Amino acid sequence: MRVIICDDNASERAHFRKIMEEVAAEEEIDVDILEFEDAKPLIFEMEDFIATTDIILLDIHMPGMNGMEAADKLRKNKYKGEILFVTVSKNYMLNAFDVHAFNYIVKGETQAEKSKEVIRELFEAADEKRKEYILFTGVGEYRNIPISSIRYFEVNGKILTVHYGSKTFEFVSTIGKVENVLYGKGFVRVHRSYLVSIAAVKSFVYESLTLVDGTIIPIGRKHYKELKEEMTKRVII
Repeated sequence: MRVIICDDNASERAHFRKIMEEVAAEEEIDVDILEFEDAKPLIFEMEDFIATTDIILLDIHMPGMNGMEAADKLRKNKYKGEILFVTVSKNYMLNAFDVHAFNYIVKGETQAEKSKEVIRELFEAADEKRKEYILFTGVGEYRNIPISSIRYFEVNGKILTVHYGSKTFEFVSTIGKVENVLYGKGFVRVHRSYLVSIAAVKSFVYESLTLVDGTIIPIGRKHYKELKEEMTKRVII
């Protein structure tokens, strides 16, 4: 899990790093923590790993760009992870909702145990959010895709293409590996070259299936039985 701490005060950064490392160790979470003392470099650097960052802890009162402005920019740049504010004042509390912040900690007021509890809940929320997305690595690009938006995967040689929403994305992997990652999340192998979301299937016959968007996908002979079993589980009448 990648975490960023942005605070212009070095001792505060060290304080929150210590709490986060303690919670991560207790929860057996592998965490990578990066530190920034200024929000502007953070915004610039985030262009490279916005899709791979799970948590950002932001000090609100910083010289130059404050934490609230930084959070607004991050959301406009499509950052989907959790934001936790740390502040010396409660005056910005209502503004935190505008950028969908997870919570806030008031420096000097929030007790140590309460801060630790908030950060533990923050890690849990970030972990749940990670489960809802799958990160793909293409040529010079990362793509973080909501699992619910994926219709199917197809393979051509060593290249896999994920079809989601109205978009596609190519990456290098094996369809077997993707199938294992998505095990239990509503996907079924229907052909040596296709992995399909069951929710996207409109109808099927022995040799092919039709997705809700009209796409027709072949069904491999040895995969028909599994597809039929999975679809039968969803029969309600």
